[in-house]
Amino acid sequence: PPAGAVPGERVSDYPQLSVRVPPDMKLKLDALSKLQSKPQWRIMSESIECLIRSLPESDQRALEELVTRR
Repeated sequence: PPAGAVPGERVSDYPQLSVRVPPDMKLKLDALSKLQSKPQWRIMSESIECLIRSLPESDQRALEELVTRR
C-alpha cells in the first residue's frame, strides 16, 4: 500500500540504502520507531532534514547546489 513521504508514493519504489551503525544506535532507532509509531526510514529522513536545518545558510545553499547538480 502507498506509505511514502508523498501521498500515493510506495516505499518499495524508493532507492534502498544499507548503513552500518553501532549496536546502541540501532537499538535507539528501533526504540524511536516504536515510540513514535513511525517507520525507521521516516525517522532517518526527518533526522537528516533536522541536521540540514541546523547548518549555516551558506552550507545549506552549497548542499542544495550539490543536490541540484546531480
